[in-house]
Amino acid sequence: MTLFARLDGLLRRVRFLRLPAPSAPLLILSPVGPGGGRSTNLFWRPIPGMVELSGALLAVIVFLGLAEAQARGSHIVIDIATQNMGPTARRLSSILSLSIAAVLMGLIAWQTTRLAISSWSFKETALGALAFPVAPFKSVAAFGAWLATAEFLRQLVRRVAGSASDLADEERRDA
Repeated sequence: MTLFARLDGLLRRVRFLRLPAPSAPLLILSPVGPGGGRSTNLFWRPIPGMVELSGALLAVIVFLGLAEAQARGSHIVIDIATQNMGPTARRLSSILSLSIAAVLMGLIAWQTTRLAISSWSFKETALGALAFPVAPFKSVAAFGAWLATAEFLRQLVRRVAGSASDLADEERRDA
């Protein structure tokens, strides 16, 4: 259990990095989107490479944001079935959903890592007016997917090991 406690602490410390990480690309995209439209309307010429850059940054935002949203418990929850369950059934339902999510996110992380490695190997660049390297964006997206997988696994282990009241207290503290 000491290993898990260390990994749990490490994930909690990395969480401070996850919060600003998806926000930084948003700071880039916020003026670029409207700026590209204004540039096209005013000067009859779009900003070169902005569509490609927006797509690359969007993957980074989604995968890094997914890890943070899971850590905060801020996903959309539809609790029609679980609201009438008892504590044991609710805990088992949570364990099942976290297990499925961890496996699926692990598969996504594995595939994004394969894509990032192949992108680095043949020096992939964006197709469009501005040819910038795509591999760094894919690598950060893969890192975010692995962080999300680790967060699902962390929560799964806590659900399996802890009681429902301990978990509710923990989620209130993390929020």
